[in-house]
Amino acid sequence: MMIYSKMNKKEVYEALVKVIQERGAEMQLAWNELMESNKQEGKSSAGDKHETAAAQVHLELEKMGKQMQEHNRKCEELERFNPSKLESNNHVRSGSLVETSAGWFYIVTSLGKLTTPSGDCFIISAASPIGQALFGKKIGEAFRWNLQEGEILSIF
Repeated sequence: MMIYSKMNKKEVYEALVKVIQERGAEMQLAWNELMESNKQEGKSSAGDKHETAAAQVHLELEKMGKQMQEHNRKCEELERFNPSKLESNNHVRSGSLVETSAGWFYIVTSLGKLTTPSGDCFIISAASPIGQALFGKKIGEAFRWNLQEGEILSIF
């Protein structure tokens, strides 16, 4: 059994918020650029070429709009599971930072691997396969997902 260094839940949360905010700012810039392109295409009158370019910009705007909706959903999840609003619990649930023999997992939203000053942590949703395998478990209990197994070492 491999024991990892102690992870600070508030530190992980703050690093996660920073990453989400940076992604939101990048999306906003991309959105603004697309809107500017859309305005420019509206001024053009080059026939079929203009219509194709305008349609492409509209498709990109639609795609970006969906990405921004997903981003907003993640922001809402993040706020709902702010560590200052949650009490500690003896079983894994949404908002839990879980130390396992397979690594650290923070059950908030799907993001993947996050590197913090304390080390790497996987940001996962409760609906993910590993999230479902961990959900409801207590310290000392084993879990299994895909072909991997692990044990819950601590819950924060």
